[in-house]
Amino acid sequence: MSKIILQPSGNKDSREHYQDTIENSISLQRIGPHISNPDFEILKSIYPSGFCKVWGVTPGGNNLTKWNRIETGDVTLFSRKGEIYASAVATHKLHSKSLAIDLWDFNNKGQTWEYIYFLEEVKNHSIPYIDFNRAVGYADNYVIQGFNVLKASQSISVLKTFDLESEIFIEEITEDTYKEIALKLDTLNETETEYQTKRRLEQGYLKSLLFGKKTIGKCACCKKELPVSFLITAHIKKRSFCSKSEKLDPNIVMPMCKLGCDEIYEKGYVSVMNGQFINMKKTPISDSLNEFIKSIENNKCAYFSNDTKKYFEWHLNHHK
Repeated sequence: MSKIILQPSGNKDSREHYQDTIENSISLQRIGPHISNPDFEILKSIYPSGFCKVWGVTPGGNNLTKWNRIETGDVTLFSRKGEIYASAVATHKLHSKSLAIDLWDFNNKGQTWEYIYFLEEVKNHSIPYIDFNRAVGYADNYVIQGFNVLKASQSISVLKTFDLESEIFIEEITEDTYKEIALKLDTLNETETEYQTKRRLEQGYLKSLLFGKKTIGKCACCKKELPVSFLITAHIKKRSFCSKSEKLDPNIVMPMCKLGCDEIYEKGYVSVMNGQFINMKKTPISDSLNEFIKSIENNKCAYFSNDTKKYFEWHLNHHK
């Protein structure tokens, strides 16, 4: 489960840093000389535009212990003057003193903000402390002070109350955990909170297989390149009809966009035959929908293979 990172930023340094490296993005070319090649490659996949948002904390106190708890998908809340004014989602972290010096110099104690984490999906807010306190279970008069990372159990209510969870950067889980979750879903009611949480983790795992850490992906149907948040990990064969082994097969999904492709495939208006999308001539039909289907018809499906052929055949026969 994603966690909440508390980042008060009311002092002069914090205000300047927010403007310099959050409001204004930083070029990856500037960052590159200060980090390892593997980290640079990860950042290039996360930020295809070549620009990123950066934050960091000093090594003082127990900041390092807290920083070590930050994971992909955690949500930072920036606060000052009695309110949370912005949020952003953690994408990657690394330690680089030289990068911190380049970006922010030193504070008056001779320290720099060398424990760095990268952010995306920055959103502006105006959440009074009292609303945050009640969501997390603090006293009404609690004031956010100091960098902190809340436990997952404390974070759940805040994430839900203020709709802060990312659709792109989701908690990373192991293959074994994925298998446990995929099978547990069948025992839960879709309206239960536990179902929603586990379904999100399942989708996150499958998205990571399809896209890695990329923020831009391609729809298997219309071929449009879109932010990953606009793409569904669509089951080629309807999940409720899958056997236990099929539910655990990572080949069961392909990326389909929310702009219409996922819906027309789910409803059987299009299917795949011999590796190409075909018009299933479903009704009812409108001129607009017909034009949309024509724009997809005959497109090659990159996810048609020996491993997936049986799933596409099921879909074709199911919707005939």
